[in-house]
Amino acid sequence: MKLHYFHGRSPLRDLVMVKDGQRIELHIRPAGGGHWGLVALAGPDRGRPDGQFCRGPWPTQARAESVLRSVAGTMVGKGYEPKPGDYAVWSVTAQRLARTIGVPQGEQATPDADPDQFKPLTR
Repeated sequence: MKLHYFHGRSPLRDLVMVKDGQRIELHIRPAGGGHWGLVALAGPDRGRPDGQFCRGPWPTQARAESVLRSVAGTMVGKGYEPKPGDYAVWSVTAQRLARTIGVPQGEQATPDADPDQFKPLTR
């Protein structure tokens, strides 16, 4: 497995991967309480995300980055090409989803408490 694409001293907070017109964006975001989470969004390269998953929370950004690198390595093995310089177009959606990481299912924000009314797309 080649992970040399992702080595470096700077933090890896976002990574775009592309294969045959499909796009995957991996995002490391604050998940509240000083913790970090990973949000992955998938969809057509020129469209809106139609799939998602969230993992975490982890107590450090470094641990969340480690998981991002692991997921990216798996995606490279499936033929996705990393584009570390590409602009992450779904970052606002990723931040919104990161707020739900670690929140028990029955305790998610009510519409009164959360001004963002967008319902997540799931597969």
